[in-house]
Amino acid sequence: MDARVPSISDYIARAEAKLGGVLGGACRVAVYHEINKDLLKIISEIEDERFRSELRYSERELTIRSKKRGFTCFIVYLDERPIAFVFGFDDPEKGAYFSDSAATLIERKGIGSILTALETCYCLEKGYTSEKMITEDLDESGRRLVEYWGRFGFYVTRRDPKIGVEMRLELTPEVVKELLDKYLP
Repeated sequence: MDARVPSISDYIARAEAKLGGVLGGACRVAVYHEINKDLLKIISEIEDERFRSELRYSERELTIRSKKRGFTCFIVYLDERPIAFVFGFDDPEKGAYFSDSAATLIERKGIGSILTALETCYCLEKGYTSEKMITEDLDESGRRLVEYWGRFGFYVTRRDPKIGVEMRLELTPEVVKELLDKYLP
């Protein structure tokens, strides 16, 4: 990774301190590269609370995704209770990381933004040149997700009524540093 961007471990420590202050408790960010029953349960419980049924992954689907090359899952714990996650893996496109799913039980406290910044830092550190995702224009709460992800620099690459809105972020040291400076100064 470029010397201008500190390591992911430095930013995880910053995230834990910032979230602890905002949320008023002890925060921990853990990174996993394989899935076990506990992690399946954590992701499923958060998805069950936050997502419509058609957007939730089954245990089998989560297990299949966890076996994909480059699988990485960040979990945020507040007082050792899991409150948020983001996970992804290598995209079939060379040099791209696919950010598959993210959710937080506590909204409007910056948790999602911090996880996005951490994920981009991790991706750059691991040598990915872009990050991709599929989202929808509006979620069930009416939030404009394309605009939300656009704040981070993601742009629309394709719209497919069956799949959703494909978005991409080009990962450069400058782009990632800007996100980290904004969300984890």
